[in-house]
Amino acid sequence: MAEPQSAEGGRVMNITGYRFVELPDRDALKIALREECLRLGLKGLILLAPEGMNYFLAGSKQATDGFRHYLDGPSGAAGTLLGGRFANIPCKESLSSKAPFKRMLVKVKKEIISLGIESIKPQERTGLRLEAEELKRWLDEGKPCLVMDTRNDYEVRLGAFEQAVELKLDNFREFPAAVEALLQGEGAAAGGAGTAGPNESGNPCGGLSGDELKKLPVVTYCTGGVRCEKATTVLMDRGFEEVYQLEGGILRYFEKCGGAHWRGDCFVFDDRVAVDPNLRETDVEMCFACREPVTAAERAEPGYVFGESCPHCAAKGKTKRFHAANQRSDAKRDASLIDASGSLESNGPVDKAAKSYPETP
Repeated sequence: MAEPQSAEGGRVMNITGYRFVELPDRDALKIALREECLRLGLKGLILLAPEGMNYFLAGSKQATDGFRHYLDGPSGAAGTLLGGRFANIPCKESLSSKAPFKRMLVKVKKEIISLGIESIKPQERTGLRLEAEELKRWLDEGKPCLVMDTRNDYEVRLGAFEQAVELKLDNFREFPAAVEALLQGEGAAAGGAGTAGPNESGNPCGGLSGDELKKLPVVTYCTGGVRCEKATTVLMDRGFEEVYQLEGGILRYFEKCGGAHWRGDCFVFDDRVAVDPNLRETDVEMCFACREPVTAAERAEPGYVFGESCPHCAAKGKTKRFHAANQRSDAKRDASLIDASGSLESNGPVDKAAKSYPETP
């Protein structure tokens, strides 16, 4: 099998995309998609669930273009199997100096992003789409709105929109309860100095009742967009009147608008760990013990011991977890990294994802 390369100076092309569509024939799709990816020399992860598909793949530009062409409708038996269900999936691209995945996996799971509420079906009902350029215009103008981060706390810690509503989630399944707490005046924090919020209190929700919050336009965002497909439905079900999702997520915003109104980096669920607003890999690393991201500044703190602990897990007494995890084979460790794949949107850090797969991202 060919090693991922590209014509751009040996750099690797990374592509990610998803679609919510009913997939009753997941087992057959699993075989066909894996065979095609192996034929093209791609590495990464494809998730299949009754509700749809989510993928993150890496390889040469020719190989990734080949996969996209395959999804658009190959001829023969493969075309009959796919049935046009994955044609024209919006795809985000980025380049990296090396392949962020070590193998090719296709997984079948209950949900492509786990929320645990069967009644929420994005293929039938979800929020309005807001393009990156339009969100930037809103923020430039100081339009009263709520910009709501649907990601987990460890992701938010690396970077977020200025003045975003941060819900302090340990995993995405906590989102409905966090929205309820927000409406009760609890649980949210402001992301930083900015003009996106409707008031000058330092917290975009400060001083507003639940009914007042529901009348504001709310824009949800996540890494690649998949979490917002379900988050917007939760918000609509709770009575929010004007609900949007940032089309293509943070990665598309970076592509179109750079770092305007953004602070920090963006966590991604692959070996790159984080990218900056120019979509370049940063110096953020993953802690061996708790699998949370660690910045260069944090690695200089006393709580950081290479291969053993970081300030985050040391403060929580989690350093012993590494000693057990370290006994895993390299293959098992590689699989855990892939299982939490990038814009596939995880509910928790990599080791949490590996325990009860599925679970970015």
